[in-house]
Amino acid sequence: MKRYNRPLLMALITLISAISACRNEASHTAADNTADSTVAEPVETPPTRPAPAPALPYTAVFNDRTDQLDAQANPDFDRTGLNIDTLTRRLALAYPEIQLHMDRVSNDTAYVRIADAEYLTQQMGSSGATMYLLEATYAYTELPGIRVVHFDFREGDHAIPGAYTRQRFAEEALR
Repeated sequence: MKRYNRPLLMALITLISAISACRNEASHTAADNTADSTVAEPVETPPTRPAPAPALPYTAVFNDRTDQLDAQANPDFDRTGLNIDTLTRRLALAYPEIQLHMDRVSNDTAYVRIADAEYLTQQMGSSGATMYLLEATYAYTELPGIRVVHFDFREGDHAIPGAYTRQRFAEEALR
């Protein structure tokens, strides 16, 4: 029987173990890298912002001094091509729950109808209803020749139908 040099044999076994361990670790690392490369990288998306409301010529703002809503001119509003149909569409987009229909224009009055006014009269609250009526009134009276907007809808707790003017809102702010 041949005798082997024990220290040499131990060194050889250690070397083989070390090489084998490195190869296994390299295999795992390669497999891990392959697995990682097949996984889709998370893509950073910019935070979503709500779509801007369609621009109206005036917006309702709360006046702390008078505790009333006031109309504030919208400096970003483009008055180019301003007409009754554009304003009706913009109001419908700004307030999708309120479907306003233009009936007719006679003399200085725009006659509008809201077939289902439940949201306006019962769900928006008094301030919300006033805000809508103010913005719609100021939008239509921005058109040449229109000074009055007559709203036709079923009366509710927070809004009443009738003729609205810019003067009416100004007088309410003074009370």
